[in-house]
Amino acid sequence: MTLIAPRSVLALSIVLLTAICVGFLPSQASAAPRWVNDEIPITFRSGPGTEFRILRYLTTGARLETATPPEGRFPASSMEGWTFLQDSAGEQGWIQDQYLAQQPPARIRIEAVQNERDSARERVAALTAELAASQSEKADLNQQLETNETQIRELQANFAAARQGFELVETNQALERTIEDLRASNAALEIEKQTIGDRNLKEWFLIGAGVLAAGLIMGLILPSLRRKPDPWGSSRL
Repeated sequence: MTLIAPRSVLALSIVLLTAICVGFLPSQASAAPRWVNDEIPITFRSGPGTEFRILRYLTTGARLETATPPEGRFPASSMEGWTFLQDSAGEQGWIQDQYLAQQPPARIRIEAVQNERDSARERVAALTAELAASQSEKADLNQQLETNETQIRELQANFAAARQGFELVETNQALERTIEDLRASNAALEIEKQTIGDRNLKEWFLIGAGVLAAGLIMGLILPSLRRKPDPWGSSRL
């Protein structure tokens, strides 16, 4: 790969020489300064010499690939100081060696560095934006986490209260069953007590009836015993 070198050094030397020469000229000649343009077009010729046709002009920084020159077309002496090259479009031609360099020109390298710097800045800006978004998302997630934790605590409290209430309900139900059992037992005792009372009343009634019957019998028997004559009474008289 071969690159066209900028003629900045050559142009600067020309400017310096021109300035030195101008310094010795009358003041009227130095009244209108001029600047050398760094963008110097380089001729891309059909042969190794300035007498050959110019295919086109190349600017500073144009990239070219070294190609194999055609055999026997030009004498070796005429190719000295010239290089056979191929451009990006595939066109081949000759350029003088003094306009070629192995490294890209400083301006091209500076532009590449600036492009890389700009890309790096854009990447940094993008990463900064992503970081800010991530921080915001992290804050949102932390807020959601806190909300979820609060809900969990509330649910746990509600569950504990419900469990306690459920235990109270079970206790109340057990007490109600105990009360029902006691009521049923009391009712059974009342019935038994009533039965015992009725049985005692019947017993007392039977006893009274027996006493009354015995009294009646005694009332019937005793008078008859009193009126019976004494068989031994007449003899005593």
